[in-house]
Amino acid sequence: MEDRELVMFWLAGDHKLAIRKGLTSAILASQLRKKGYKDKLIEDFLDDFARDLKNDQK
Repeated sequence: MEDRELVMFWLAGDHKLAIRKGLTSAILASQLRKKGYKDKLIEDFLDDFARDLKNDQK
């Protein structure tokens, strides 16, 4: 699955699927920057990603 597809799943709210398919914080940040997202919003998304990743591991 392409990086942009993983990010689209994550942005659409299917965080577990995106993480299981290989989404990483680096991919998320890179793709969001390409889409023109501002640094503060990317930081917020990365915080959410870290929380999702931690919850997925439980």
